[in-house]
Amino acid sequence: TSTYGAPCHSQRRTIGASMMAATSAVTPDESVLAGCKLTYFGIPGRGEAIRLALAIGEVEFEDKRVPFPAWSKVKPTTPWGTLPVLELADGSQLAQARSVLRFVGKHTSLYPADPLVAQRVDELMDALEDLGATINNVGQGLAKEEKEAARLVAVSEGGAVYDILAKIDAFIQANGTGGYAVGAEMNIASILTFTNIGRLVGGVFYGVPPTVCNPFLNIQHVRKTVGINPAVIAWYDARIDQQKSLDKLSPAEQILVGCRNM
Repeated sequence: TSTYGAPCHSQRRTIGASMMAATSAVTPDESVLAGCKLTYFGIPGRGEAIRLALAIGEVEFEDKRVPFPAWSKVKPTTPWGTLPVLELADGSQLAQARSVLRFVGKHTSLYPADPLVAQRVDELMDALEDLGATINNVGQGLAKEEKEAARLVAVSEGGAVYDILAKIDAFIQANGTGGYAVGAEMNIASILTFTNIGRLVGGVFYGVPPTVCNPFLNIQHVRKTVGINPAVIAWYDARIDQQKSLDKLSPAEQILVGCRNM
C-alpha cells in the first residue's frame, strides 16, 4: 500500500513511445515538465489520463498516490481542495484535472496546434465530463438495489447515459480516424476517452455492466487503440509488476489493462 509522501513506484522513470509529429501539435517544451510530480489517489479516477499523457509523452515524473485515510491532511495543501495536482520542479502547483491534462498535452505534442482541431478535442473532453456527471446523478438518494436498477435503465437504449454515449460515438465517427477520437493521431481526447469510459464500465458505478459500450464501435476502437499504445502497455505492465499481480489492481484499472485485448 502506498503511503503519503511516497510515489507508488519505487523510483521515477521514463515510460513512453514515439511522440507524434510536432507539425500537427503544439511544439513541446519538455523542460517545463522535467522533474514534475503528479499527486492523486491510488485509483485511475480523474488522474489517470494525466498519468498516461505523461507516460506517452516520455516525461519522467513522480507518481505520488495518496491513501484515502491521508486525504484529510493533504486536502488543505492543495489549491482547490481537490486532486489531481501537478507540481512542477519550481514548486508551482497546477490543479483541476482537465486543465492539467491540457497543460501536459501542450508540452508533450498531445494537444493539436490547429485551433479548430483543438476545439474538437476540448469539446469531446467536455462531453466526457457530462457523461460522468450524468451517470453519477442517476439514482441519487435511492437504496442500493433501486440505484443499480436506475443505472441499468440509464445505460440501456433510450436511457440518458446511452444517449450521451451514442452522441460521443457519432462525434468520434465524424472527427476521428484510425481509432483516434479526434484527428488521425494520439492526443488527449483519445486518452481521456480511454480512461473515462474505463471508469464508467470498471465497477465504479455499481449497476453498470462492463458491456455497456459494446454497441458503440467507434468508442471501442479508441479504447483498443489507446490500450495497445506501447507506452500504455509499458505503464500497466509496470503497475502489475509493482503490485505483483493483475488482480491486485483496482477493477477499473484492470478494465483499462484489458483494453489491449479487445
